[in-house]
Amino acid sequence: MKRATASVDRTSTAVVGLALIALGAGAVAWERGEFPGRERLDAAFVDTAIDAGWWPWALGVAAIVLVLLGLWWLLAHLPRRSVGTVAFASSADADVDGRLSVDLGTAARSAAKSLAAHDGVVSATGRSVSDRGQRVVEITATLDPTVTSLDKVAGAAAQTRDDVVTSLDGTPAAVRILLQCGKSRKQAGRVS
Repeated sequence: MKRATASVDRTSTAVVGLALIALGAGAVAWERGEFPGRERLDAAFVDTAIDAGWWPWALGVAAIVLVLLGLWWLLAHLPRRSVGTVAFASSADADVDGRLSVDLGTAARSAAKSLAAHDGVVSATGRSVSDRGQRVVEITATLDPTVTSLDKVAGAAAQTRDDVVTSLDGTPAAVRILLQCGKSRKQAGRVS
């Protein structure tokens, strides 16, 4: 999110929050009869509405709508880390007009599938993320806990990394492979 957009968003959030707090405080003061100038206001319709049978239902529906609106606002501002399609850097000797691009998510999933086929790797997942402004192909591999030597797994991970780097040559993307140890059957069956 750009700095100006973030500033406007934070300011509008603060204004809406303060307005809702003031509205709530005013409602509490009105109910207790401590609202300043209440006697001068002709607000018989407010007292009539509050005493009506539909008032709690209307207030409940309004509260639900406001909660859903607030949740939507929060979800809309979750950071999107996925990168998607990235264009290859153009080379000076290219004879082709146009642009070539690659979907980093698909490349990551394909590399993960390839790594998962190696001995000692139980499963692997791949995704593309944006980490501090840099595009990253991230592969997370779960290792078999019974593996006695990590040399073969490390070699397979290094080969997968080299394959991804070679296939993405010309794209501004880094490669990260995370290795994690899986649970043994004894650990998986144990109840704490």
